[in-house]
Amino acid sequence: NMTLDFYSGAMMAIDSAKTLGLNLEIKIIDSQETKNSTTAVTTIQKTDFSTIDAVIGPFYQTNIEKVAKELEPLKTPVISPLSKDEGTSYSNLFQSMPQNDDIKNAMFQYMRSKNGNIIAAIDPKKSSIKNYIKSFQNDVKIIGTTDKGGFVADSIKKYFSKDKMNYVVLASEKTGNILSVTSILKSLQKTHQVQLVILEPNETLDYEEIPLSRLTDLKLMYPSVTKPNEAEVTKQFDRAYKKKNKMYPSQYAIRGFDVTFDTMMRLAQNTSFEQSANETTSEQVENQFNYDQKLSGGYVNKGIYIVYYDSDLTIKTAQ
Repeated sequence: NMTLDFYSGAMMAIDSAKTLGLNLEIKIIDSQETKNSTTAVTTIQKTDFSTIDAVIGPFYQTNIEKVAKELEPLKTPVISPLSKDEGTSYSNLFQSMPQNDDIKNAMFQYMRSKNGNIIAAIDPKKSSIKNYIKSFQNDVKIIGTTDKGGFVADSIKKYFSKDKMNYVVLASEKTGNILSVTSILKSLQKTHQVQLVILEPNETLDYEEIPLSRLTDLKLMYPSVTKPNEAEVTKQFDRAYKKKNKMYPSQYAIRGFDVTFDTMMRLAQNTSFEQSANETTSEQVENQFNYDQKLSGGYVNKGIYIVYYDSDLTIKTAQ
């Protein structure tokens, strides 16, 4: 399960630290975690944590906040390994998973950096995305929909620019809407620069009814917390993990390695974890750690990749 996979990745990171000769003492504590409870706080209260330089975990947001609150007087960095939730801020809490709005923001920042013309086709059922765009990306042109929630070619074409890349953000899980919009964009490709964009995972795109060739032709682009796994460092890790565990790593195993190894490497420097987080971005097997201090206290990871479907059927990082 998720916990054991994360643990197996963390153990790979610890082995790597030993190979590098890092002088670290590591304690692994069973936090006996459920969604709303953990024994970690009791353990902290009964143990001298004054010499502990950093704590990774527990997993759930409510529990990580309890641990951060308990250790805040000691200024001990507490790294949240998996939660994307934005809860109570503590000065010593480091959210290592980028948060949902930051992920979407990164996509819009990229499109603007390319001086793109940004258009959004939003299904009426996707009100949260529409509200997000209206609140935080209010210069984006939103296409009108029919009474049945569909899109028509003219309503899209009227917003297109001849001399810019036209990024069309599609938010819909209806097969009909996806086929309709992608058909319109394919036809507009003959006269305009066009790229299809999504802001969050969409399982409908995996259905056979949606031709993969259409998505690659439109170079479907999206924000991701992990980089494409075609990189050589990922392949090397996969081989090493399989040799040790007799199976290939899950995303949680890779996450376990990346979070643990990043933490250990920061502690091995001549600076504090907090100073390292303020000054240094690191990149591990799949994840990037680019910590940014929040106004409300604590840190969030802004390490986000922009990736796209290429014509050779691979996923690549956008430049």
